[in-house]
Amino acid sequence: MSTAVDTATQRPRRRGHTRWIAVGVVVLTAVLVAVVLRGIGSGGTAEPPTLHNQLADQVAAILEQSTTTEHHAHGHGEVAEAGKVVCEAETLGFDPPGAATLAEVKTFYGYHLCAVAEKDRPWDFAVKLSGPLSVQFAQPPVIRVAEGGEGYPERVRQIIPAQYQEQAFKALIDPEDMRDLRSRFEDAA
Repeated sequence: MSTAVDTATQRPRRRGHTRWIAVGVVVLTAVLVAVVLRGIGSGGTAEPPTLHNQLADQVAAILEQSTTTEHHAHGHGEVAEAGKVVCEAETLGFDPPGAATLAEVKTFYGYHLCAVAEKDRPWDFAVKLSGPLSVQFAQPPVIRVAEGGEGYPERVRQIIPAQYQEQAFKALIDPEDMRDLRSRFEDAA
């Protein structure tokens, strides 16, 4: 018996096939990493464009574009001229309740958080304003904020309809929206 192997009958190894599999794995991994990083870099998955989301974005923009005088008029007395205001809003409801488009909505009811980004003032020490509010979409918009302090629950009841009041007293900004707000704050400071 011979243990010698006949090299003439052995098939040559196919290195090219293995190489292409390795290249495919590397490319697939790179694509997956890019998708994950894009999701993280944009603050996560984008919210679908629901009417609630569109209204919240519109109210946040209205608050951010308000002048110092307008902020003071709707209860944000602490906004300084030197700072840039960044805001997030959450929709509790709207009138008329059957509205299907932004153009149909007359009044927004929600919760907001605004922060004043000032040079050399970190997030933890920034002026922040939050709470329930209503916005009538007129020209200019009419913003009503429930100011804190004695009588706060009654002021909330005056601007927020009964069906949204329980939610208004415990409303907080969604964690993903909070990360976005803090990021925009850091960029503005």
